[in-house]
Amino acid sequence: MFFIIPATQFAVGFDYFVYRGYYAHPDILQIYFNKGEYFFYYVYKFIVKYQLGEQSIFYFAALHNSVIIFFVFYKMRAAKFNVAIIFFLFFTITGIYHNQMNGLRFYMGLVYFPLIALMLSESKYLRSLPFLFLSIMSHFSTVMILLLYPLSFLRRNSHFVFLLFILSPVVFLVSIGVVPYLVELLLNRYSHYLTGGYSQGISIVNFLSKLYYLPLFLAFFFVYLKRRPISKFVPGSSYRNYLEYGILIWAGTYWTIILSLQYGFFFRVQSAFIFFYIFPIYYLIEYCREKGRKYHVIFILLYLIIPYVMKVLIFAQGEYTYKNYLLN
Repeated sequence: MFFIIPATQFAVGFDYFVYRGYYAHPDILQIYFNKGEYFFYYVYKFIVKYQLGEQSIFYFAALHNSVIIFFVFYKMRAAKFNVAIIFFLFFTITGIYHNQMNGLRFYMGLVYFPLIALMLSESKYLRSLPFLFLSIMSHFSTVMILLLYPLSFLRRNSHFVFLLFILSPVVFLVSIGVVPYLVELLLNRYSHYLTGGYSQGISIVNFLSKLYYLPLFLAFFFVYLKRRPISKFVPGSSYRNYLEYGILIWAGTYWTIILSLQYGFFFRVQSAFIFFYIFPIYYLIEYCREKGRKYHVIFILLYLIIPYVMKVLIFAQGEYTYKNYLLN
């Protein structure tokens, strides 16, 4: 079911018919080759060559994403994570499962972020490189994944993470004025976003909605800063290494949403690292579970699931308005 729903989507999102149209006009795919998005390019060329059908790119993307995500879950389970909680948080917080239906290439690249972070937490730098290239060659904007490498060398103690969390919004606010120069210098191919439709900042209401999980994050720091570890938080363990690194990535990237107040396209940066929202909330839930605070756990779960249900069942828009290819 995890694979079937996105694979059999129909008319979900803005680009659905664009990607289907490439099947009849494969010459257009050359633009992706020119941008260095070779993984997507050759996958689609393979589909066209063997006449697999115009829906096949969605079958492939759904299968590809599912395999990568479930491999990450498998590795997390082997490291003693409670995968049931991780799975719940993945659905209710990240939006990745739904958004992959409205950002096919981008999410083909994004699903490698948690996998590469897992490998970097174990100092497997060389082994991570093939996945790094596959990510960037799916959608070049995922080049921001390179941020994970310098972050892996930063300290991961609780006080440094808190300092990073409270100082990063100041840095992002100050840097708003230099964003155009940095984009033109480092990502010149996306400089047109500075003047196009993506340049328009998000509204204050939209920005405030992105802060919905902030109360839980603050509650996490209340526990984390008092050095109240959960029982599996054993020094040197894969569990602790990945959990600490995931928390660090979240703390360093959470406030990138500030930049989207001025430049709307930075919302994609925030989306790229949203998987790591899971880690501080997972830590908080596990801590409450171990302390027998079942009502706290119930409150957290309800706080997470209510907006998700409303988004999917009551106020569904965009990629949340699902239609099935087999029924159309």
